[in-house]
Amino acid sequence: MDNEVSRTHGWLVTIQRRGVIHRKHFSDGVHGGKQKSFAAAKGYRDEVISNNPPFSMREYSNIVKKNNRSGVVGVCRYCASETRDLSEDKQRWFWVASWPLPDGRRKRVKFSVKKYGEEGAFKMALKARKDALRGLDGAFDPGAVRRKPARRKAAADTPTELRKAA
Repeated sequence: MDNEVSRTHGWLVTIQRRGVIHRKHFSDGVHGGKQKSFAAAKGYRDEVISNNPPFSMREYSNIVKKNNRSGVVGVCRYCASETRDLSEDKQRWFWVASWPLPDGRRKRVKFSVKKYGEEGAFKMALKARKDALRGLDGAFDPGAVRRKPARRKAAADTPTELRKAA
């Protein structure tokens, strides 16, 4: 932070963990220059992170949201949008299981109520989510979804025919 108007120079550390915001300013003047205040800010950041580790993917995946109506995190009842305006007997309903992937995207699997019945589709969605969460490892990265994955130049710029032959 360098603001000539307020004569504020330094580093600001802000970290949120489990609803608590850890915030501290490190002034260049108090710490004896930019490098020293930066080192103090990094030290504080590292200390906060070590004392308050980020959610694991599994922990994050089990947070109950305010809008949850099924009673189960990551499982919801869904009407296919193209049938929503049709009469009830023509609507297509599903139970959907969803879970986060390490790169920030979400995986969804749906089970037809017409095909499996209300209870059968619900149980299948529960099982699909439970099985997927078992394989979920690592820390939750809230910025992953905003970052675009790097494009593989060789594969992206090679004609399809050449890729198939390779």
